[in-house]
Amino acid sequence: FVRLRHATATGHPHNSPPLPRDMVESHEATIQWSGTAHMAQRILAAAARPHCEAFSQEEDGETLVSVVVQHTKLQELRDIVDALLVDLADIEESA
Repeated sequence: FVRLRHATATGHPHNSPPLPRDMVESHEATIQWSGTAHMAQRILAAAARPHCEAFSQEEDGETLVSVVVQHTKLQELRDIVDALLVDLADIEESA
């Protein structure tokens, strides 16, 4: 007979295994946008920077753009995303 201690905080301690030595922690953010093909080209050009991967697809007469930003340092990821959002806002305002 095995007694399970579900009602206690220590009933099921969770210890994640450490990351393998050759693996590093990675953070990711995704920005999605939809609109005209002309604006999509400008957004894709703005997203052509380190740590960013951008792609687009046509769907129902609109162009969908996804930009994936990855970095091992969370603050660096935030800085890249912030700068990208400023650039994307400038593009939309100038349209």
